[in-house]
Amino acid sequence: MTAFTLRPFEVEDTPVLARIYTRAATISGREHYSQPQIEMWANFPVQHFDEFQAMLKQGHTYLAIDHQGKPLGFAQLHPTNHLTLLYVLPEFSRQGIGQQLYKHLEAIAIADKQAFISVTASIISKGLFKKMGFISVETEISLRNNIAFERYNMTKYLGENT
Repeated sequence: MTAFTLRPFEVEDTPVLARIYTRAATISGREHYSQPQIEMWANFPVQHFDEFQAMLKQGHTYLAIDHQGKPLGFAQLHPTNHLTLLYVLPEFSRQGIGQQLYKHLEAIAIADKQAFISVTASIISKGLFKKMGFISVETEISLRNNIAFERYNMTKYLGENT
């Protein structure tokens, strides 16, 4: 298991987070997605870098970094009750990085007195969120450039924090 710590996003992190996003979509997606789906998904931060960077600046974005400061993954809470991004380098998947990133963002949501947290999960991340206590609310089909993606709207009750 890889040792890592969490730290907040800085704008200078954008290029490396774009690479993490692309690698995760390209490599982890092979098992569940067609080549056109992977290309559409993986190319987003490359083709729309400014939009990707603007997304990362919103809400609470945190990175998992190793002992040398190298980013291994990242996640975002925006607004304070919706997880919008969670990506880990494929070579570091299933080592607790995504789980710790999620737990950190959940703590922020609880501190902000949110009763629920939601996510729109991919087939890749759905299992992690189920493990973390989320339930599926609905399945949706999202179209990006006429390429369909099945996604799962999930939610988790955080308790009476208000």
